[in-house]
Amino acid sequence: MHAETILQLKKISVPRQFAKDDYICHEGQPGSEMYIILKGSVGIFLTSAIGTLNRVAVIKEGDFFGEMAIFDNLPRSASCIALEDTIAVAVTKDNLQEFLTSCPEIAGQMLEKMSGRIRKLDAELYKNNRFVKNRHVPKFAVPLEFKSGHAVRPGYAAPKYVMEYKQACPICGKAVTVKDLKRNILEEERFDYDCRVIYKGCNPLWHEVISCSNCYYSNFYLKFFGINNFEYELVEKLLQKEHKDVVESRIEKRSEYDWLVLHYLQAININEHINPDANMVIGSMWRNLCWLSRDVNDIAFAKYCAKKVIEKFGAALDANQFTDITSRSATALSLVSFLIYTDDRKEALKYVDTAMECPDEKIKGRAMQLKVKLEQRLSKESQE
Repeated sequence: MHAETILQLKKISVPRQFAKDDYICHEGQPGSEMYIILKGSVGIFLTSAIGTLNRVAVIKEGDFFGEMAIFDNLPRSASCIALEDTIAVAVTKDNLQEFLTSCPEIAGQMLEKMSGRIRKLDAELYKNNRFVKNRHVPKFAVPLEFKSGHAVRPGYAAPKYVMEYKQACPICGKAVTVKDLKRNILEEERFDYDCRVIYKGCNPLWHEVISCSNCYYSNFYLKFFGINNFEYELVEKLLQKEHKDVVESRIEKRSEYDWLVLHYLQAININEHINPDANMVIGSMWRNLCWLSRDVNDIAFAKYCAKKVIEKFGAALDANQFTDITSRSATALSLVSFLIYTDDRKEALKYVDTAMECPDEKIKGRAMQLKVKLEQRLSKESQE
């Protein structure tokens, strides 16, 4: 970047400093500014199929990121984290005109990059909204398999892992307290066969649904703020006609755990209405509920949730709704585990090879171990 350009940028906005591992943008959260790096580097991270962060790009000195936030109200599509001590200039709606005039070269690159993303977003919104119009979803209700009244200690997260701030609810506009996790510094304790990652000092399952106590809107943390105009009208009606009565009827009965389960069920129902083809999002929430239920030994509800996971993850794999082989393999490994949990070993064996295609040795190794156990068990059953 030319010295003159740097000088112009410093006139537009006071440079901001970020320490190594600082979050600059949060995936799924609203944003109102783009950044141009004057010094240092920033990693672009996406949440993986197992809830961990995958670095997909590195932005270096002279590059920019977060440009869509200036023009739309959609949530951030990725988390941006400083990889080293970094200095950046923020461009907002207020200083946009000055930026376009003072830095035409960078502005031109930004607008060119944005045009392709806007076309892609328009196509996705058209596809989803067109499909939703003819979609029938059963009326919202709490499954009979779930029995409320669990005395469970709320999931703990050490303060060093939590970022707390307030945002406006996209449905009612009232303030919502958001507790975001610093997923880049979580310490892994173990990796289970169903792709559940157990962390030291934190249980992310308690933080993956955001809910508004005013209008009762709940959604997956990466989707909570991503409501467009068409979806807004649909969700608002749904909350008033179906969710409100169910939620208010259970207010006096529920523990914090029951509250959490109810919010997950709401989020699942809302996504079935507004984005029914999002098998991975919906399946992941059923998966979380299954894990939570197994943690408290609620076997009946865990089995119910497991069958939902199988339905959604199976649909995602059949339609190949993945952008990379690791996500596909991790989903297949989860599916194998849930099929085994529901005693459908023959079906589980069909997905093991897909899980074994993974370049991640941890996932591949778990898949190979499960394949050996499955084949041994099925061979024994056939002999009997």
